[in-house]
Amino acid sequence: MGSTTRVIGRRSSTGLLIATCAVLYLGGCERRQIANRSAADNRPTAGETPADERGPSSDADRASRSSLGKEGASNQAVELAVASSSLTRNLGGSHAPDGRAFVVLQTRWRNIHPKQEVEKSKLEGQRDHTLGVGGFARGETSADREYVEVDVAYTIPQMRDHVYLLADGVAYALDERTQRVDRGLDPGSELVIEKNDEVRDLGLVFVVPEDTEHLGLQLLDYSYGHVLVPVEGSIKRARGDSHPPKGCVDESETQGLEIATRGIEFRDVYRGDQAGPGRIFAIVDLVGKSLSRGGAMRNIVEVDPTQYLWVTTDGGFMHYAEPCEGARGRPIRFTPEVFQHQTVAFLVPDTADRLRLGVRVQNEVVELDLTERRPREMPKAQSVHTDGEVMEVLYFGSRRQAHQFILDLGIRPLSEERGLEIQPSAQFMLVAGETELSMDSVASAALPHPPPRPLIVPPGTAVRFELAFTTEDTPTAVRIRGFRSEATIGLE
Repeated sequence: MGSTTRVIGRRSSTGLLIATCAVLYLGGCERRQIANRSAADNRPTAGETPADERGPSSDADRASRSSLGKEGASNQAVELAVASSSLTRNLGGSHAPDGRAFVVLQTRWRNIHPKQEVEKSKLEGQRDHTLGVGGFARGETSADREYVEVDVAYTIPQMRDHVYLLADGVAYALDERTQRVDRGLDPGSELVIEKNDEVRDLGLVFVVPEDTEHLGLQLLDYSYGHVLVPVEGSIKRARGDSHPPKGCVDESETQGLEIATRGIEFRDVYRGDQAGPGRIFAIVDLVGKSLSRGGAMRNIVEVDPTQYLWVTTDGGFMHYAEPCEGARGRPIRFTPEVFQHQTVAFLVPDTADRLRLGVRVQNEVVELDLTERRPREMPKAQSVHTDGEVMEVLYFGSRRQAHQFILDLGIRPLSEERGLEIQPSAQFMLVAGETELSMDSVASAALPHPPPRPLIVPPGTAVRFELAFTTEDTPTAVRIRGFRSEATIGLE
């Protein structure tokens, strides 16, 4: 199949969970790393306007802030400057997606953390086993001890989690091609600047809408204070306000996350992988911002898209997300400071033209429109088995396809607060004569509507899927092994 792209829905002019699986990151982490405190701890002193709330009030102010970007901005530990910036559609043989462009920044980072005084004896490997009273036992005073100044390394554990490009009100993460440019690095790698006044020059790459007008480089540092460096245009417009950007298709929120869909396009190739016969990748642009709180502080919300983001197509079929761009299996994150852009792909039937996005954060589920028309509803089941207070198993029908027998099934959780994880190979058996057959996993995966893997059913959300069984016999029933009961449904 040749490379094709089609777009559905409005586009901006400029992109869960069984409760124990939710990952909410408070600011607190390790000492001397930048993710130590919540944004709430980076409060200005009395009478000072928070840096994040400042914006140019005039053309003169804007010019002043643009020059500041060239000089750099800093917090208590690092000084950051943008030496140069460029926007291009092509980068080292890579072409930006339609309507997008690469922004390449050459940046300079300087460790300005003050040196700290440390007892010289400790640096020489001598250990005090007296819990600090040894000096007094020997008649030593603090004046007798020799101190030396040592450097404090400035460390960013993972660059992609802390460095963003703000573009017309949306934050864009580092692109993987950052490691291909001059002075670039792996976005998932650590940055360490060992000594006071030591400088590191870094090349950074981001992908943003091609018509972006206002840009700013954002460092999220929860220990020493965030840093925002103007790059182009108005820094206030680059950062945006507390609302989702204009042009979103749909918006919703849970107690922990505000989220909006910006558009969807379809491609037959994603990250070098072909969708395969009868399939296509639905690429969803969305933005989100954390609303979750831990006491007075807001948390970072982290979501595994392969388990807690899905699209629903006609008839109630659910398709979970592919592993996100970058390191396979890496979750997507939403910080409380600004709306962050995320791109998520779903493998769907190539006939799909009505889709909705489902998002689960802890035990809350929201759905958002992706297309002008919503998917058609799930049909009425031919048979239903109620498994205690846990779930309903829905049987919609069956058909033969060459050497496989196909079951059309569904699951509807009966709890609005808890999700389910289903093991289809163990919980659904095809009865053919005296034999009970397990599903053919390979054949099932090749169906237009395969079961999600893993088959996690969000609370209050019905899921429909198909299972393939390899047999030449004529099946008579499907045996259901539920959580509270077993049952047999006859096949018509």
